[in-house]
Amino acid sequence: MADETRTEDQDPDAAAAVADKTAEGPAEKTEQTEEESKKLHQTVDMRDIGPCKKHIKVTVERADIDKLLDKKYSEMVAETPVPGFRPGKAPRKVIERRFHKDVTEQVRGQVLLQSLEQLADENDIAPLTPPNLDPSKIEIPKEGPFIYEFEVEVRPQFDLPSYKGLKLRRPVKTFTDEDVTAEERRLLAPYGSMVPKPEGNAQIGDYLVTDMSTRDGQRVLSTHKEITVRIDPRLALKDGVASHFGDKVKGARAGDKRVVDITLSDNVADEALRCKQPLRSRRSRACACRK
Repeated sequence: MADETRTEDQDPDAAAAVADKTAEGPAEKTEQTEEESKKLHQTVDMRDIGPCKKHIKVTVERADIDKLLDKKYSEMVAETPVPGFRPGKAPRKVIERRFHKDVTEQVRGQVLLQSLEQLADENDIAPLTPPNLDPSKIEIPKEGPFIYEFEVEVRPQFDLPSYKGLKLRRPVKTFTDEDVTAEERRLLAPYGSMVPKPEGNAQIGDYLVTDMSTRDGQRVLSTHKEITVRIDPRLALKDGVASHFGDKVKGARAGDKRVVDITLSDNVADEALRCKQPLRSRRSRACACRK
């Protein structure tokens, strides 16, 4: 009676929870057991053979190979028609002898795929390129384990320095109406047309149609006629840079001459001129770009 009374007084929710745990426990264990049974029993030997390069050797136990071969042959005995035998009645030895090559190739592909997937899951490998592995050159031996090896390039592994707590300075720029106007003008410039600016007073963004000569002292290096140049704060040329171009030519009118210092690069063909600052004179007609 005492036992019956305790059973009746027991909390129904607690009893249900105990029942659920009891029911779930074996199911979880069964799922884990099934997953483990599907895994191949293999050993992996990895060694570094160079910067970011590894040599990997994988050995799959013979029991796994025999298990897959036995399963494949059993399926073929039941399903594969063989001349001289009723369906499903052909001796297994006949099936093995007749389809040995096809079956071993199928099993080889299955084992390689499963083995490589398992290798990636169980080992810390981050390949950069596919492994130099040719399945056609790998054979399943008649006896002993199944072994294959390959080389692969991997990502470098290194310890990160302590970066927490670093302070960064973020530059902040406030865009003005002038900045917006200048950007609009830059975007629309390719769709505009050149018109004369009779009053002159060339400004940044205008174009100069000019005759240009380059001199090193009294020596004339080059002369150009009727070339068009945009007025920017800095003018980059093929063999040099005019750092203050905009300031030098700003305000120019038709017929004016302006002298601009140019620093030549160290790639000038004439070694005597490398990194020098010759003078460049301009006789210009100021123009504007109409949007």
